[in-house]
Amino acid sequence: MERTQIERIIPHRAPSLWIDRVEELEPGVRCVAWKFIDPENPAFAGHFPSQPILPGIFLIETVAQTAGVMMGALMPGEAGGVALLAAVNRFKFLKPVLPGQELRIETRKLTDSGAMAYIEGTVSVDGGIVATGELSVVSA
Repeated sequence: MERTQIERIIPHRAPSLWIDRVEELEPGVRCVAWKFIDPENPAFAGHFPSQPILPGIFLIETVAQTAGVMMGALMPGEAGGVALLAAVNRFKFLKPVLPGQELRIETRKLTDSGAMAYIEGTVSVDGGIVATGELSVVSA
């Protein structure tokens, strides 16, 4: 799934769209997405100029958007069928992400209750985990 199809499912647009493509999708169950970390991203100018590292909040956002595609694919084309981030739980940053790296983002739904879903997310670079955690999304 390329960017145009992703944009049919989630409302994010550049520069706030943080996934480039979806490689695997089981709607409501599992999703694998990819993001190239552009060395020209303005975040690197201040974080940190002498040793650029991607801020962790962007890793959380990649997981949230991947979860949004995973859950939003259950209700394609429905007006207002958007999964919104409700909570970030136990997120850990294990290794820094550097300019020019490519992220592999995998999400799995752990459980749900009504409109709320609890999601596990893992972000990897070259097969090594750089961040992992759980978040909650609510369908709005």
